[in-house]
Amino acid sequence: MRTRAERRRNNINKALRKKKIAKEVYWSPSASWEYYNNLHQYSKNKIHCSCPICSMKTKNKGKRKSLNKNFNPPLYMKKRLDEMDYEIEEME
Repeated sequence: MRTRAERRRNNINKALRKKKIAKEVYWSPSASWEYYNNLHQYSKNKIHCSCPICSMKTKNKGKRKSLNKNFNPPLYMKKRLDEMDYEIEEME
């Protein structure tokens, strides 16, 4: 179990990271603009960019998961699948 100090430190780091993402993604020309008023709101609410790392989903969507083709594997799995495809091409 984590101590309260560790949780606070992690929450602050998480909030600072989300604040940086909000500043880069939801940029505005006004210098005094901020997405939230205080740091606590960043740690408790959802802020993410639309890059593949932040928006990666590994499971199918919908009720009929086997019929749905929305599978998006993680990066390590994509690399392994590419390696396997390359090996198959070499054998032919």
